[in-house]
Amino acid sequence: MNTRIFKIVLVVILTITFSCNKNEAKLPDFKYADQPKAVDCKTGYDDVLNEALYAFENDIVNKYDPKTKNKLRAYRAYISNVISNRTNLEQTVTAHSKALYDVLKTKPELWDNNHLNYNNEAVKCIMDNIKDTSLKQTLNALVENTDSNRISELFSAPLTSNTSYSRDTYLATFIALDLYYSKFNSVDFSTVDLTANEPKPQPIDFNKKPVQTPVLQPKQPQQEIDHTGHNHD
Repeated sequence: MNTRIFKIVLVVILTITFSCNKNEAKLPDFKYADQPKAVDCKTGYDDVLNEALYAFENDIVNKYDPKTKNKLRAYRAYISNVISNRTNLEQTVTAHSKALYDVLKTKPELWDNNHLNYNNEAVKCIMDNIKDTSLKQTLNALVENTDSNRISELFSAPLTSNTSYSRDTYLATFIALDLYYSKFNSVDFSTVDLTANEPKPQPIDFNKKPVQTPVLQPKQPQQEIDHTGHNHD
């Protein structure tokens, strides 16, 4: 009898394990593994969160400032479009960020319906490590006192006058998760050509004259004056 119960329990455990592994997406490759670690929250998938940040930044730079690749300018443009509801993700998301989203959405603890679960330990770790005290206090107040469906909308406003995300990878990661990946659920990816959003090589302007570096002439040695025959008295 005990043997039969043991076999039943074993089958149930194996079934659950197989089901979980089957539902867990794997990231095909890490393009930004050589970049500095963005967050250290001991989640078991910090590497995915790091990759998600750098993929997000790559996407918005290619969308909003493909020529000069100015990250700060891209952030400002994206946040402005979030506020005005004009992000047009169908023209921003790449195959790599979509693959990251597929992995992130298999982490049910990260999400509360269609937005971040702000009370999840991983998200709380990211929020607790935000360097800007004012922004951190604002975010915590929103989480404690505001409908969670409106937090990302309300938190976007103070980001327009604060650029600490360019120096704080925890804040930048929170922005990536809350203002970017959480919005993917509204996109019908069956109608999106992700390859069209990949970075395009910039055309060469053949009319632009190259800057010429001036050639420094070698310094001529000073001639020694011959004082022979001169009276110096």
